Amino acid sequence: MAIKTLFLGSNHEALETLKTLNENPDFEIVAVITQPDKPTGRRKEIIETDIKKYCKGKNITVYHTENKIERYEEALEIFKPELNVCKSFGEIIPEFFLDFPKYKSINIHFSLLPKYRGAVPIQMAILNDEKNTGISIVKMDKNLDAGNILAQFKEEIKKDDTNITLRKRLVEKTTLVLPNVLIKWVNGNIQEQVQDESKATYCYKEDISKERAKIDFKKHTAEKVDRMVRAFVPWPIAWTIINGKKTKIFDVKINEDKILKPKESSTEDLKLLIGTKKGTIEILKLQMESKKVMDTKEFLNGIAVASIQ
Repeated sequence: MAIKTLFLGSNHEALETLKTLNENPDFEIVAVITQPDKPTGRRKEIIETDIKKYCKGKNITVYHTENKIERYEEALEIFKPELNVCKSFGEIIPEFFLDFPKYKSINIHFSLLPKYRGAVPIQMAILNDEKNTGISIVKMDKNLDAGNILAQFKEEIKKDDTNITLRKRLVEKTTLVLPNVLIKWVNGNIQEQVQDESKATYCYKEDISKERAKIDFKKHTAEKVDRMVRAFVPWPIAWTIINGKKTKIFDVKINEDKILKPKESSTEDLKLLIGTKKGTIEILKLQMESKKVMDTKEFLNGIAVASIQ
């Protein structure tokens, strides 16, 4: 008999996870709890999220809790789930809600817990030059990403991985491994592993703020600049000041042939090279304030780089 599953999630990653469970006959999605539609764009139009559109197309009930205790209580009364599954939901879930289902509540987190508990584990793994990250499937408790681990799956971080490419692989791997882990859990074939609190580290959305995305060529090495650019896509985007204007940096590579002092620049052969604290970085794709995104050759056509800040 299919497991009555209540799914909580709000973004693209959550949608892919939901699809996987909804298409598996071992799970019956009794409802999806997601964030309400919000105004988007300059016109502040209310546009349905992709997850809500999917649910409508599959006749899945959509419910909003809006951080209200009474709404969580009502959801349990209406849907009576045997299992809650959560991925990228966006609210702090009350403990009584987590404990209600027969098979409790399960969360999918993109790090090898207890390392990088919190909101931005993929970005921080890239920023900190980790060689591996992974997926942790965890029984939720009241503390942030601190519940007992049901399963973990390691994923190598490649030298050219961005937040986008690495996240895509983790999402794809989740769709492959999650159903089997949940079925084993429901059947009592998984022994929970308690997290080692002494090894816990945390990351927060503030760790990837626009202020922290500013490149300082005197402070940062070429390797650090490379990691910042890869970690900060698609938001907030690494940036610096070129010719007095804020310039977003979308793609770079380390240049081992040219030696420049920190902040010193070179535009020989239509290449934009900038010296760092250690090493030289080559800018490949950028966007100056009020301009379109362009490759370096297009950017340098008729422009002299006067200063780097």
